[in-house]
Amino acid sequence: MGCFLLPKSACEDMEQIIAKFWWQKGQGKRGIHWCSWSNLCELKEFGGLGYRSFVKFNLALLAKQGWRLIENPKSLLTQNLRAKYFPNSDFLNSELRNSPSYTRKSIWAAKGLLKSGLCWRVGNGRNIRIETDVWVPNANNLYIKQKVRGPNLVMVANLIDSNTSSWKSELIKNTFF
Repeated sequence: MGCFLLPKSACEDMEQIIAKFWWQKGQGKRGIHWCSWSNLCELKEFGGLGYRSFVKFNLALLAKQGWRLIENPKSLLTQNLRAKYFPNSDFLNSELRNSPSYTRKSIWAAKGLLKSGLCWRVGNGRNIRIETDVWVPNANNLYIKQKVRGPNLVMVANLIDSNTSSWKSELIKNTFF
């Protein structure tokens, strides 16, 4: 599940086997399904039993492989995939081109899930663009929609005082709503 995108039908079949184990009274005897499988897959704090949805778990494991491609650019796997599939780009900005391997297609299928949860850790802000990168954590909308005023305000580093490593609060108040 960590290398290949399983067909949804296979995941549903595995979930049915588990559901039968919990609800069936005996060999060949039908049992009562007291609640739906989706309710059982809810987190315990939301009233479920915390079972895993195999489709979501499969995507999560594939997103973990995508994260490894981002975090370990010098690994053998990353170098091989980059050489073959995205030589002029990185994993997040790559496209699915002609005849990719099944592993490549599988990891690429989880790229959207990975992108939805990524956010820059600011640090010094030199590599983060104010308008196009996701850098504001826990925001309703992860991208800054308004145009930033000022010619020197392109990178997040321009909003940080390099001497004190703190935000330039007046500049931020005057720049953003």
